[in-house]
Amino acid sequence: MSIRKEDDARIVATLVFSSAFEGGPGLAHGGYVAAAFDELLGLTQSLTGDAGMTGRLKVRYRSPCPLNTELRMEGTVHKREGRNIVARGSMHVGDRLVADGEATFVVLQGEVYREKTSRFGEE
Repeated sequence: MSIRKEDDARIVATLVFSSAFEGGPGLAHGGYVAAAFDELLGLTQSLTGDAGMTGRLKVRYRSPCPLNTELRMEGTVHKREGRNIVARGSMHVGDRLVADGEATFVVLQGEVYREKTSRFGEE
């Protein structure tokens, strides 16, 4: 996945699912499509300057997602309500909508976030 910040509230990404990501014949498995949305929308919500953890992810599959074909994704910050950040995104092959998604991220207080993530560096 190649990702770039388009502006202060939008991220654009391109990716190709190889045959290692196959679900149905010649198509990407829906779980990998969902994982791509989690990655894209997680980076999108970070544009707010806060660190949020995925609380909910909804993906709507609109049409089959082909393998070995460049896909374009776009994510935008939709809204912020208290500790919740909502980001929305879409995935296209050419002009065809493959899937769209929405995720809600819960912002942790700085010390809580550091406490929960500090153990990842420990052996």
